[in-house]
Amino acid sequence: MKKTLFNTSAARITRVYALLLMGITVILSCVIMSVVGLKQFQVQRQQALGIVRGLKRSFIANQNDWYWWRMGSWADTKSTFIRISVDKSGKANRYLYSPNAKAFLATKSRGTVHQLTHNIHYLENTGLYYHVRASDVSTSAKDPTVRYDVWMKLNGVTNLLWLLIRLILLISLAFLLLGTWFIYLLARKLNRPLVELTGTTKTINADISENYQRQLPVPASPQEVHDLTVEFNLLLHSLSEQEQADRRFVANASHELKTPIATIRGYVSMVNRRGDAHPEVIPTALAFIDKESERMQRLVESLLTLSRANQLELTTSAVDLSTIITDTAISYGESMGREIQLEVQHHVIAQANQDSVEQVLTSLLNNAQKYSPADTPITVKLAAVGKTLTLAVADQGIGVPDAEKDVIFGRFYRTSNVRNTVAGNGLGLAIVHQLVTLSHGQIVVKDNQPQGSIFEVILPRQ
Repeated sequence: MKKTLFNTSAARITRVYALLLMGITVILSCVIMSVVGLKQFQVQRQQALGIVRGLKRSFIANQNDWYWWRMGSWADTKSTFIRISVDKSGKANRYLYSPNAKAFLATKSRGTVHQLTHNIHYLENTGLYYHVRASDVSTSAKDPTVRYDVWMKLNGVTNLLWLLIRLILLISLAFLLLGTWFIYLLARKLNRPLVELTGTTKTINADISENYQRQLPVPASPQEVHDLTVEFNLLLHSLSEQEQADRRFVANASHELKTPIATIRGYVSMVNRRGDAHPEVIPTALAFIDKESERMQRLVESLLTLSRANQLELTTSAVDLSTIITDTAISYGESMGREIQLEVQHHVIAQANQDSVEQVLTSLLNNAQKYSPADTPITVKLAAVGKTLTLAVADQGIGVPDAEKDVIFGRFYRTSNVRNTVAGNGLGLAIVHQLVTLSHGQIVVKDNQPQGSIFEVILPRQ
């Protein structure tokens, strides 16, 4: 299959080259023959006209003048034929002929002549010739009793054109054969990396068990294929990381759901075994079942929120963020019994999604409340500078270790210092990060002084 694809692609490129070369050959041939033919025809025409001008200037009307003119003429008597007609009043015309002129005129009278233009004619078995009359040339010396006729064969022009055609065809054929062979080899060389990439890609698609772990072979040349392969490998690496992240997500979700389910089933089993004999265990079992089911409900709701956030497209409008941040923070502080300190810049108008902003702030406040002492305040800041705005939530809690600041927004990730001491599923900050990303912003965590953490959300105003 790979060899067939390779040969088909090379043959297609070779065919295109051959057609292109043939087209260029035809065009060049037409242009060259037209230019050369026209130039040669103009040279022959000027020669014929020059002969007639010379005859008229010399005013040849007798045999002696004609003899001496022929002796000094450069005209080729094999291809140029001259006739001088002297009109004598009351007598028959007297004619003077150049060598071979009578034979040409005899052939002309017996053959069929086709007039192509006023001066160009075609005589069968002889070819093209150019006929110039005395009337075609204007000079100061004129004698109405003397007429000059010049016939000049154009065989030199036609022979030259045929020679050019044969040379062009021969050269074109040589270039076509050599060029086709060269292009075929070059196409095979250029296509070989693409064919190898295609084969490896089909292998990867056919065997999904490797989970995008395989990499495509990177050819050294051509540069374009090299760059394309590098980008493909980066894409495969990205897909591999995403697939591994999805697996970890499923494993973590399964683990988080397994714990409350196991607890619920354990207490249900205890009630079935001991409920009749010891009814006092039933209220305790129901309380634990209610607690674990509530925990599982929160986990499922967080998973649904995160799933919707991955596919959400936020619609924005011009909102007063100062009012939204102030109202949300005050409402949260009253419901949770925490002191909320506000440092909010007034009249910050931005293009944003109000529900998303409220959810981000509520999640950050809930995170600060969970990981800081109840008697310490939580500070909410909002400031706008230029085309960006910054929303910050600062607490005086246990903080985030420097080594974990870059991974804290991962799904189900919880820092090592609270993993076994504070209840949670590790999805809150992941949801915040997704909402901030959808809003074309970024979120970072910094250390607060003297202790605690500051979560900063940087958003564009427009």
